[in-house]
Order: sequence, then C-alpha cells, then structure tokens
Amino acid sequence: MVAAIYRAIDWINEELPVDRKIIKAPETKLLGPKSVLDSMRLVTLIVTTEREIQEAFGVALTLADERALSMKESPFRSIQSLADYIGTLIIDARNGRE
Repeated sequence: MVAAIYRAIDWINEELPVDRKIIKAPETKLLGPKSVLDSMRLVTLIVTTEREIQEAFGVALTLADERALSMKESPFRSIQSLADYIGTLIIDARNGRE
C-alpha cells in the first residue's frame, strides 16, 4: 500500500519546486496543521493513489467516501494511516464487503 502512495507522491513531486517536495516517509503528515499538502494536492494524492491501487492490486477503491470522512481519526492524517486504511479497504473488497 505504501508503495502505491509513494508512486502517487512521485507524480505530485514532479510539479513541485525542490524545497516543497513531499517527503516519502510513513510519518509524513497529509492532513492537519503540519500537513505538507494543500487541499488540491491532497485531492490529487487521493485520486492518483486510487489509480495506483487499481493498477497494482486490481481493486477499484474510493478512498474519500462517507466511511473515511466519518471516522473519528481521519485516514488521511499521514502516509501510514492512509496505507493502513487502504489495506482495510482492499481486504473488505476482496471479502465482498464495502
């Protein structure tokens, strides 16, 4: 899961100046006061990660849905929390749950 997120980050980083590149580390903040992303780049990361997940795992996921938005702790807090959430969604999809 992390590799798919990192590929999405690579795509975003191509457009950023050197001093604004997103660091590919599990603890990198994606949402909140210490976030490295503005809202448009977060949306781009989510959409690009969905595409990368579909290519890598053959599973079509919607990451920013009611389930994600209603969680007490957002799955978009960090790279690690997003990877954990994606893992859960893939397991659910493969088991026929949504």
